[in-house]
This record gives sequence, structure tokens and C-alpha cells, in this order.
Amino acid sequence: MSITHDPTSGTPDRTLVSRRRLLGAGAAGAGAVALGACADDGPNLPAEGEIVSVRTPSVPRRDPASPLWDDAPPTVVVLEGQITAPPYRREPVVADISVRSLHDRDDVALLVEWDDPRPDAATVANDGFRDACAVLLGDPAAGEELRFMGTQQHPVTLLQWKADWQHDVEHGVRTIDDEYPDRSVDAYPPIVTDDPLGITPADYVTADATPWLPGLHVGNLLSAPTRTRCVEKMIAYGFGTTTTTDTQDADGWGRHDGGRWAVVVTKPLAAHDAGELHLRPRGSATCAFAVWSGADGDAGGRKSVSTRTYRLVLREAHGPSPFPS
Repeated sequence: MSITHDPTSGTPDRTLVSRRRLLGAGAAGAGAVALGACADDGPNLPAEGEIVSVRTPSVPRRDPASPLWDDAPPTVVVLEGQITAPPYRREPVVADISVRSLHDRDDVALLVEWDDPRPDAATVANDGFRDACAVLLGDPAAGEELRFMGTQQHPVTLLQWKADWQHDVEHGVRTIDDEYPDRSVDAYPPIVTDDPLGITPADYVTADATPWLPGLHVGNLLSAPTRTRCVEKMIAYGFGTTTTTDTQDADGWGRHDGGRWAVVVTKPLAAHDAGELHLRPRGSATCAFAVWSGADGDAGGRKSVSTRTYRLVLREAHGPSPFPS
């Protein structure tokens, strides 16, 4: 039995992880009977292959430790390696994750938790990799094909939380100064100054010299000189088509405690970009998940992915938590 962190108590709680795994394993029985054909009656227990999004007055957009999560039943999602497209990960680093969901008729939030004894959020150096997780949301009528980054007929919405982006939000965007403080620089053309070490991306903006910094010049979020969010929203129509959306309205936050990540990822129910999935109360979506382990060199396609798709069901009625307090 592994130990997870109980966000409501601030202490490790063995009972909580046991209850989560038992519910995930037993959902095909009691959960299926409880839900039946209606998503608005009875206890909020997920059926086999389901993640139940429970109605709440307001989603905890950046609070993985909110007691509101106690009202959302967990679903255990088993992960596998990624061997469909390079770079491969033949065996998963993370064996499984726990997923909960809440919605308030305006936004939907998912809480993703997994064991990670070595958190990583440094990506400035060439050998630096970050921890991350992603939620894939797609057409509820589509099936397993959506796991492979969607299709031309059924695009998917991707919400990726990045540990390094969260560090940037909290402490300012990391630069080469943080990784190599003792470096020597003669000049950074085309800007000429007596203090080349003091040049920042803002100086290139002021000097109308951003073509020298192509990422900044084209608005690549990876090159942003400042950061206010740590979740990126993207759309994909299959492998190699993932594109950052114009409207960056996804949000979230991660917390690492007791050797375990707890990450909230949220988005509005309404779609604001071409190809984005539109969600609604009483509706559903096909979803899948991925986790990257920075300590193990994960990046791009080198990740641990869910072995199947799941059905995210947005419950409309309020209901008491099925768990003892």
C-alpha cells in the first residue's frame, strides 16, 4: 500500500489511498448500478470507464487541497508506455494516476494525482526536463482513436500543466542567468551595451529587435518573458498537428507533497477556439491522460499514457460525498 497525501488534513493518509483504489477497482459493480442510465440520480459513483464530474458551487481552480475535492469520486487510471510515435517510452514511469472532477456549470476542473519522489521543474539547461501532465478531451461519440491525438474528423482539446511554468509564475521566468550565473558574454547583437549580462528579452522588445529572438517574435508561449498561467490549451487533429490555441483560458496549479503530485487542470465549458470541445452540464466527453517525469528524461512523446479512453460525465444534481468524513 502506498502513502498519499490527504489535502484536507495536511498529513499522509493510508486510508484515503486504499479507498481510492478500491473504488476504482470496484466501480464496474456497485458504481454501474448506482449510475444506471441517468447521470443525475443516486450516489456520485463512477461506472467502469467513467470519471464523474460532480456539480459544485465553484470549482477550486488553483487549489489541489480544497475540501471540495472530497465530494468527487476518484477513478484510478492505469498508464502504459508510449510506443506509437517517437520519441518512445517503452515502459511507463508512472504506473497509475487518480483522477477526480468537479464543475460549476461554467468551468470544469480535474484533479490528477500520481506518485513522484523526484519533482523536477528546471528546463533551461539542455539536460533539464520538467514534470507535467495532460488531459485530452474529445467528442463523446468517438472512441479509442482519440488517444492518438485525435483525428481529422474528431479533433481533441489538450490541457497540459507544466511544473516549470508554475515555477515561472511563482518566482519569475527562469533565464540562462539562473543556470549559468558565472558565464562570460562580450555582446548580444544587435544590442550594444556596456552590460551585456544585463540584457533581457524586454530590451529586445524596446529596441524593436525581436527577430533576433524568433520564439519571442512569433509569440511562442515557451519563449514568453513573463508568465501568469501554468496550463497550456492546445488543439490536435492527429500526430504532429498539436497547435497552441489563440485563447489561453485554461488554468490550474500543482502541489507536490509527501512524494506525490496533486495537479488541478481547468477550462471553461464553452469552446472559444476552432476545434475546441464544447462541454455542457449533463453532457459527457471522451478523455485520456498523460504524465511526464522530468527526472527520467521525459519530453514530447516520451511519456506515460492511459491504456484506454474514459468517459467524463458532467453530473448536474448536487449530491453528498459517498465517502465517510
